Amino acid sequence: MGKIKEKQQYKRQMLLETAFHLFTSKGINETTIQDIAREAGVAKGTFYLYFKDKYDLIEKLRARKAAKLFEDAVRFSRNQEYANFTEQFLIIVDYIIDELTENRDLLKFIYKNLSMGGINIRLEGEEETYSPVSIFEMFEQRALEDQLILENPKAIFFMIIELVGSTCYTSILLNVPLPIEEYKPHLYAAIKKLLC
Repeated sequence: MGKIKEKQQYKRQMLLETAFHLFTSKGINETTIQDIAREAGVAKGTFYLYFKDKYDLIEKLRARKAAKLFEDAVRFSRNQEYANFTEQFLIIVDYIIDELTENRDLLKFIYKNLSMGGINIRLEGEEETYSPVSIFEMFEQRALEDQLILENPKAIFFMIIELVGSTCYTSILLNVPLPIEEYKPHLYAAIKKLLC
């Protein structure tokens, strides 16, 4: 990789990291593009080389953070013992919930957009997809290996991830409908039903 490309990637990464820090400390609405550029040590115009606007940055950053969470969860699950795909998938979900419980700033930032990192999508302007470990591809492959007959694996996967993301958000932050540890057994039972 050439020095120019390295420098561009470094600046882009600094903008992403700085934005996450500011969004989680000041709030999204209170953070301006000028704030992000100043804290990242770049000119405001440099921001626009990488992102259309603040909302483009937020979308890309949420997808990256969610994908990293999935990547870590898949890696963790590979070091655990499980009898079948459903158990492995529940290990992944449990890891994600535990991480979001521990890191509420990340939970608040991702908000209810966990699925953005679960389906390996390429957002406009991105050179790479977010996760080298495509959890959806793993989901589809492992379901086939375990001979699970899922009419539409992508739809089932999306439903589960949306269910986890949105219900855990309110359970972790607001204890609604229950505190997360009391809620987990109900969530896992629902996931098992979706996977049979």
